[in-house]
Amino acid sequence: MANNEVKEFLDLIRATKHKINLPASIEVFLLLEIKFHENITASEIANKYHVTIPAVMHKLDSLINDEYLIKEVDSLDKRKKYYRLTPKANMLLDDNKKIIDNKINNLFDYLGSDKDELIRILKKINEMEDDIDV
Repeated sequence: MANNEVKEFLDLIRATKHKINLPASIEVFLLLEIKFHENITASEIANKYHVTIPAVMHKLDSLINDEYLIKEVDSLDKRKKYYRLTPKANMLLDDNKKIIDNKINNLFDYLGSDKDELIRILKKINEMEDDIDV
């Protein structure tokens, strides 16, 4: 794997500008959150990530305008709004999962036996985040 591919992968991890044409990183996280949590509201997302509801709403509205999300109103409580992915959003996430998987595989090929150490460190970081509820 060429050094520029390693740099590109690290840029991706750091959420800096990279060559993959995606919505900004926060929008991708929102799409993933909605994909894996049925009937999630903007306030639940805001609470989980310790951000303001208006900030989440701004991003959700942007994703609706870009046709990645559909907003649905709760039939029992009209104040509650739920979000659902569009086929366009599912395609985007599927395509980018393939791209990211490919980049990770290339990184692992480049690291060789050092990949086990990287995995160990990432698991330890994940455990630490679980312990402190980041």
